[in-house]
Amino acid sequence: MTPEAFLRDRENWVLLDVRAPGEFAEGHIPGALSCPVLDDGERHEVGLTYKRRGQQAAIDLGTQLVWEKRAARAADWLAAARKIQPQHKFIGKILVSCWRGGLRSQLAASWLAELLAAHPQQNVEVVRLTGGYKGLRGLLLEKIAAPHRMDVLTGMTGAGKTILLHELLADPDFESLRVVDLEGMARHRGSSFGHAVGADGQRLAQPSQQTFENELGLALFDGAKGRLIVEDESTMIGRVSIPDSFRLQMRVAPLVVLEATLRERAEAIYDDYVTRPLDGGCSVDDLWAVLAENIRVLERRLGGKNTADALKFLEDGRATPRDFDRQVSWIELLLEHYYDLAYSRSTQLTERNVVFSGDRRACHQFLRGLK
Repeated sequence: MTPEAFLRDRENWVLLDVRAPGEFAEGHIPGALSCPVLDDGERHEVGLTYKRRGQQAAIDLGTQLVWEKRAARAADWLAAARKIQPQHKFIGKILVSCWRGGLRSQLAASWLAELLAAHPQQNVEVVRLTGGYKGLRGLLLEKIAAPHRMDVLTGMTGAGKTILLHELLADPDFESLRVVDLEGMARHRGSSFGHAVGADGQRLAQPSQQTFENELGLALFDGAKGRLIVEDESTMIGRVSIPDSFRLQMRVAPLVVLEATLRERAEAIYDDYVTRPLDGGCSVDDLWAVLAENIRVLERRLGGKNTADALKFLEDGRATPRDFDRQVSWIELLLEHYYDLAYSRSTQLTERNVVFSGDRRACHQFLRGLK
């Protein structure tokens, strides 16, 4: 199956990525299952043999290492495919991908064929992906670099840009595929406070750069007939970066400015970075440690006094974390003395094509009307 054919019909296929776990972690197609033919240790041994003794010796070693494990691995893969698409929904279509569509996908497909031959009632189709992960990723990168019609939503930190994007996604009169949620793909809100925090108080991991780009390419491939709506971002969203080819298009696209008062913005920040983690099970002590560290990271820009004041206000609010009025001091200090200044420096609205400004309701109506 070609990458183009898979992308047009990917909802009906379970994609098995049979590269080693380390390769998968470096980058994969969102939704793919990691089903390695060789684990990292086995792949390392085969790689050393290839360098020392050549291709055939490496192939022979790889076959020797996994031959007795092939049936068990194939059974695990089939079980994983059924789990991702439960029995009543699984329609028996499995696509196998390795790096370039070569030997590993050939082996994996043959192992699955052996397993299925012993259970013909399962009626499962196994197909290999032409060109493998490399070919599919190349197609997605081409899609990112292609010209796109888009409008960019901007506004000061806390104005509610992400909230508006989600409102558009939920609007039955708006084509949801037009929304490109870069922060959602990056698992990060794009600021020093942007890390998602888990119930244990630890910052949740972001995807790798390749996986982030792949998810963006998938969203653009799905596409929509109308103009795309994208939230304005810096080059970096946490540890991942927006591809230059897409970022340059964002920079020259028409701009919609979302306006909100300082109080409204502080409330939005409080909901995102205090209420949501607490509701998710994070303890007050763990959350406050994360918030304090986030403030300290800004000291070079905030200055010593503002940093000390923000940390004091934060500590004053620890005893009553659910009381917004006890948190507003440190939030507004950060907005006024760091985030608003950074927004003014980076956005440069006077140099960009602003086509509309207004509050959330007004911007929603405007974006709804774009064709």
